[in-house]
Amino acid sequence: MTKVISFFRLSLLLFLVFTINGCTDLDDNLAQEDPIGIKKENLIAKDSELYNLITQVTTTTNNPMQDIVCIDFIYPLELIVYDTNLSPIGTVSIIGDANFSAFLGNLAPDQYISISYPMSTTLSNGTVFTVNNNTELKLALDSCTEEDIIQQCNGACSGGGGPGFGKCYWKIPYTEGNDNKYTSGIFEMNPDGSLTFKYDDASYNGTWNFLLINHALHININLEGTSETAQYWNFNGGASLGLNEMSVYNPNSQKIIRMTKEYEYLIPYQIGATGPGGGTVFYDKGSYSKGWRYLEAAPYDTYYFEWGCYGSSVLTAQHPEIGRGLFNSAAIVNYHDSLLNYYTTPSVCNASNDGSVIAKKALLFMNNNYKDWFLPSNDELNLMYQNLHSQGLGDFANSVYWSSTEIDANDAKVIDFGTGNSIAGPKLPAAGNTKARMIRSF
Repeated sequence: MTKVISFFRLSLLLFLVFTINGCTDLDDNLAQEDPIGIKKENLIAKDSELYNLITQVTTTTNNPMQDIVCIDFIYPLELIVYDTNLSPIGTVSIIGDANFSAFLGNLAPDQYISISYPMSTTLSNGTVFTVNNNTELKLALDSCTEEDIIQQCNGACSGGGGPGFGKCYWKIPYTEGNDNKYTSGIFEMNPDGSLTFKYDDASYNGTWNFLLINHALHININLEGTSETAQYWNFNGGASLGLNEMSVYNPNSQKIIRMTKEYEYLIPYQIGATGPGGGTVFYDKGSYSKGWRYLEAAPYDTYYFEWGCYGSSVLTAQHPEIGRGLFNSAAIVNYHDSLLNYYTTPSVCNASNDGSVIAKKALLFMNNNYKDWFLPSNDELNLMYQNLHSQGLGDFANSVYWSSTEIDANDAKVIDFGTGNSIAGPKLPAAGNTKARMIRSF
């Protein structure tokens, strides 16, 4: 189990109450210690497994793949420090996990520490027993079970993200080279442990559960019904869980699905304010649904990109409504990704194409460390014009801007920011005469 728990934050808490009566007792113990009689195995060396386990317990990254919380030290506590000759050289008062972690990191390689035993321990089930030595302390650390690991993983999206944040969601972004069929979908976790998958204006109820198979993390996903979407997501695949992201292997597609964990923002944003992604907020729908409430526009334009394959239609990218830009963008990119070498050999579609796709540029765009941008739908683009450009905000040009809403095989909807008119724009404009402004939802 030691190898397994070194990769997971565990939910089992062992509350260690140190039976120490203050610095005076420790000083007396230190004065009475006989260096000649000390056994090295009673000390904790810096290169020992027990030392490393204690370091992991006191260093918290809030990442269940890295942290160990098998025990919880109750502070303050005091340690005795020994030199390379096993002679006591002082005591150190520890007042918290951060202080303990810093002390352990600064301990010289040839020094040792000892903890005053016995200490009373309380298991999560209320059982009380006594730890009398280093061996028993290590056993307490090793007592973490696979059940505890699974419980922690299943609770990875429980609760909020701290002050100013609310409900948690798992979202599916576009990640190049991976399984992007359901990009724009979200998993919304319900209080009773079930979930709802939302995609393309439809909802699917179901569950997911983590499990360990041969000490490897897996996830079992099950959606109700016999729809194509439900069947696609009904699988048991390997998983890797991080602080705010998760990778899942889908045996049905034989590809990796990436997910990101996000939270609702409880602090309100006003139109014109700077959003989390460093852009300008241009829409507030009033409440959270489908994992978002606000839309923000990137701080600058992108241009010299075509809409995509001329003469071919992407029927699933013809949505003009607010909230459909990401879905359209993913549909456009998934279509072009399916063409044989379109980006390097655009003639597989049309000899007039140059291989650029503005929606893909949008999905790969990053600003302020956020990588979840997309090309706006026609109605979202119109909101940018009305709420930002017409108010002198957003640093737009009096130019034509792409939307992600297709009209037919040859044209997509664009808006002329000089007039505010929504018109048809050919998918093959002259270089640079159609711009784009990426947006994101949060």
